[in-house]
Amino acid sequence: MAKREDGVRDVSAAAVAEIVGALSRGIDIDRAELAQRLGDQPELIDSFFDLSATMIRWKQKDRERSALLESASELIRVRDTKKLLQKLVDRARTLIGCDIAYLSQYYPATDDLRVQASRGAISTTLERLRVPPGIGLAGRVVADRAAHWTSDYDLTTLPHERRVDSAVKAERMESLLGVPMVVDGEVLGALFAANRYTHDFTSDEITLLSALADHASVVLKTARLMADLAEAARTSAEAEESAAAQAATLQRLVEVEEQLTQLVLTGQGVSAVKDTISQMLDAEVLVVDSGRLDSPDFPAEERFFDGIALDRAKVLSALSSSRETGRSAQVDEAGNLLVASVASHRRQHSGLFVRFHGDPADGDANIVAQAAQSLALIRMNEQARADAENRVRGELAVDIIAGTRDLDELEARSRTGDFSLRGPWRLMTIRADADIDDRIGARLARIEPRILLTQRSPGITVLIPSSVLRQRPTLTTLFAQSPTLAGCLAVISDTDCQRTRLRTLEDEMWSCIRILDSLGVEEGIHPIEDFAPYTAMFGTAPDQVAGFMDRMLADLREWDRLHSADLLATVREYFDSGTSIRGTAARMSVHVNTVKQRLERVDRLLGHGWRAPEHAFRLQVALRLDRLRSSI
Repeated sequence: MAKREDGVRDVSAAAVAEIVGALSRGIDIDRAELAQRLGDQPELIDSFFDLSATMIRWKQKDRERSALLESASELIRVRDTKKLLQKLVDRARTLIGCDIAYLSQYYPATDDLRVQASRGAISTTLERLRVPPGIGLAGRVVADRAAHWTSDYDLTTLPHERRVDSAVKAERMESLLGVPMVVDGEVLGALFAANRYTHDFTSDEITLLSALADHASVVLKTARLMADLAEAARTSAEAEESAAAQAATLQRLVEVEEQLTQLVLTGQGVSAVKDTISQMLDAEVLVVDSGRLDSPDFPAEERFFDGIALDRAKVLSALSSSRETGRSAQVDEAGNLLVASVASHRRQHSGLFVRFHGDPADGDANIVAQAAQSLALIRMNEQARADAENRVRGELAVDIIAGTRDLDELEARSRTGDFSLRGPWRLMTIRADADIDDRIGARLARIEPRILLTQRSPGITVLIPSSVLRQRPTLTTLFAQSPTLAGCLAVISDTDCQRTRLRTLEDEMWSCIRILDSLGVEEGIHPIEDFAPYTAMFGTAPDQVAGFMDRMLADLREWDRLHSADLLATVREYFDSGTSIRGTAARMSVHVNTVKQRLERVDRLLGHGWRAPEHAFRLQVALRLDRLRSSI
């Protein structure tokens, strides 16, 4: 039970251990149960609730991958076509979690689709459904050989047909996703997932259903070829030899898929997939991340493409085609270059490029597509681990700055021996747009993995252990020279700070950010020590800087604008020369009488009291802020 001592709310270690144990065993815990066990501890309840939600997402991803691999294994063992189709439909419904799943086989002689297997249907209409050429979403899937989907079938502008609409209404379908089954350019059919409610299909659902359709397509094609081989063996030795060659190609595809699946299951990285594909295909392999793909210098900057006259637009078009179809694509006018889009859960797409030494063999395009799918799974696993690590780093940073948790507890949670959380620390605050916060954090962590950072509004607070700076004294310079912070406004601390002062220093640094922002400074890395006087004066109200400057200098600035005069500059030089009229004249290279006349004009604009100590002090602060704004 929780108890209160001296205003501090404690939590039973047994309760925490019980909750952690339940989560480790895969037991879901809702917020009400957490509140019952932990009492009035909203932050701790939120943390455990977020952890529970994260573990649920991980388990879901693991179930999806396991189901996909189990499906591939089952389908490979099945040789009866009818059983194969039913197995496929059953797995699709389980994998996607939809109300209805069904498979339509394509008949090229009549150019139509006929339902061969279904699961979840409530009427017999679907089992007898025959879709004429070009009708509905099924016709579009076959025609485009690409995935198509709709969240509301009735609102589509696709060509309709009475019998098809009747089957859709009988099953009360609303949302529908269809993916083609294609092997070596041959359309075998289409696999569908449907719901009896409106639903926007996610990229993960589309990718999973496409992958399952690809597995089934290879095995279905193999089953067909085996049947053809048996018939050909009775009539023609030549036909048997040709069919055997095709069977060997398909068998190779199955073997490649098994090897790639093994790489994913054993936790191998991107380099392992690249090496495997390079050896299998006797080709050069390159993976380009989304940032490099967006560069206007791509692909010219990549030595991988030396000797190939590539048009950037054609490369990006091929990648776009691959992204839409889930298959590899050939780059126009580069016959020995295949590309495939590698998706991630953040809707960013890298590119897999395979450059063959000769002409690609039959099935090589499918191998490239399979490799891209394996890379996508690896990337998602890596990103999930990175997200978890970043979450821990962010929580540590928050707790260290807040000073509400014992350091021994935090060091135990961090599970790192690279540095001590006891400090001292250096701080950096970075103002950046919300959509690039994650990228900045990831890049800073790559530069120095031992830093801690947490998102703040409007940016990021970075904690750098002083011990790390002693080991890497050029780290701050490295941050400044890296393109990571280009276009961002950052404030850094050049002095060590103990934990007890971190919260105060962070507030001062964000105040400095807002002061610089009010001065029109939008980027660069600036030491907070250079702005200590201004944070001391405006730290609690940085938005008043512009108003203060306007009140003090507006009359002089307006006079200068209307009369092409230099009153503002004269007053600045007057103070900088120690209120010496002769010194002011010398600094401005004008006659003493000119200075006197200008100061008399200032008297009339500001009143004779502007030289009094109090007014003069405020006027000098405004002049220095004005100079600061124009010089940074």
